[in-house]
Amino acid sequence: MEQVAREYEGRLKVVGADVEVAGDTAAGLGIMGIPTVVFYKGGQEVHRIVGAVPKPKIVDAIQKKLGI
Repeated sequence: MEQVAREYEGRLKVVGADVEVAGDTAAGLGIMGIPTVVFYKGGQEVHRIVGAVPKPKIVDAIQKKLGI
């Protein structure tokens, strides 16, 4: 995710959370598995990836779901 954040700097924001520290936040977002990547556009969730996936799958989701 750090690589993705650098590559898309200025075009999207990447935010991470430690679910052991922010358990209430994770529960409120419905995060049941780790890792989970949640994509938001206009403040609304548009896509979610649960589990470890290769970087190209994340980039593909960014392009298709966020139009970036």
